[in-house]
Amino acid sequence: MTDDIAPRAFAADDAPSGTSENGAGLASPLRVTVTLEGHGAGTGSTEERVLVILERAQGFGRLKNMPRRLPVGCRRGGCGICRVRVTEGSYRTTAMSRAHVSPEEEAEGIVLACAIYPLGDLSLRLEPVRLEKNGRTAEKSQGGE
Repeated sequence: MTDDIAPRAFAADDAPSGTSENGAGLASPLRVTVTLEGHGAGTGSTEERVLVILERAQGFGRLKNMPRRLPVGCRRGGCGICRVRVTEGSYRTTAMSRAHVSPEEEAEGIVLACAIYPLGDLSLRLEPVRLEKNGRTAEKSQGGE
């Protein structure tokens, strides 16, 4: 990625639609590829959370050498295990837990995969899970599952 190209995040109300018109003039979701650097890729649509696309790819064995298993049930930012850095592409965001992603980190492209929707193809990199306990913040390495 070059320095002049950065991931673009949009609030849900400001985002481009991520759809195209079909022959009947109706909007339909776009097909996208979400690549997890060093692990593989999954495909889905602009109407799916990135985490859902990654979970499906993991279930089909398309993501290799994962340092941890992606969650199946959380999907609301409570665990923070789906913390990633968007290295390329645009996405729209929904509410994101500040226990796992600070506003400064979000501005740098660090997000929770359960709280973003792709607007086109995305490239991601796993980030360490950030833990908060008693007002103190620590990062957990990506070692075992």
